[in-house]
Amino acid sequence: MNTIPMRQFGSTLTDRADGKKAFQEILRKTVFPVSLDFSGVVSLGSSFGDEVILTVAERQGNTITVLHANKVIQNAIRRSVEDSPVAVSFSD
Repeated sequence: MNTIPMRQFGSTLTDRADGKKAFQEILRKTVFPVSLDFSGVVSLGSSFGDEVILTVAERQGNTITVLHANKVIQNAIRRSVEDSPVAVSFSD
């Protein structure tokens, strides 16, 4: 499984437009399935999460592995997927 370092998109990931750009970059450069590594990222907004977490998960059977996410990021991801069929696995 490939790992995407989310820090490459910034330490504070909040904007929907930036999330769309990040997903497009992931799509161009990656072979799925992937995990998302949040090392060095301090916060995640639900708009960015909707654009990245949900769309990445959809490409890999509605599952996603999230690495090194702090509690703020984990909570944002949980909010992004709460009304979807996406299953999230958090790991260090």
